[in-house]
Formats: sequence, C-alpha cells, structure tokens
Amino acid sequence: SAFEGGDSSIADMVRHEIAVANGEVIEVDSDSDDDDEADPSITHQDILDLCQRLKVGCMQYGDPQFSLDLSSQLRKFRANLQCEELLNARQTSL
Repeated sequence: SAFEGGDSSIADMVRHEIAVANGEVIEVDSDSDDDDEADPSITHQDILDLCQRLKVGCMQYGDPQFSLDLSSQLRKFRANLQCEELLNARQTSL
C-alpha cells in the first residue's frame, strides 16, 4: 500500500470520521501542537480515492442494508472533503 500504516489505518480513520459525522464520537482538541497539521503523506485525493474503493467494495460484499448505509456515509464524507478542497483552493492566473 502507498499509505503509511496501510489500508487498515485509513479505513480506521474513515470509520472514525463517519462516527464523528454521526455524532457518535465527540472530537476534543488536545494541547499538543503535533496534531495541528494533517499527515502530509495522505492527501485529500488519497482519501477521496479510498472512499470510492470502499463504496465499490460495499456493493460487492456484505449485508445490503449495511452496504447502503456505509455507501451513503461515504458519499457525504466525500462531498464534505470536496467542499473543503474547493473552499481552500487558490485561483491561479493563466
């Protein structure tokens, strides 16, 4: 895998983000400055690609209702990432 920690750690991160979005987990800011910056080895595009792979996997394997629920959450998560990416994009001149 191209990601440090492998697909498993990315899947754990996605599950955590879904739990946060569902209000199942409350994020608490830590006093550590180490957590202020995102891991540069994982880009927004990497996460968007992983969400797409998970969506396809959901449709191929597992319980249909669970797959539909997870696919729906992944779609919301991807939309949130894409919105954040657009808000932080800089316009360049040609």
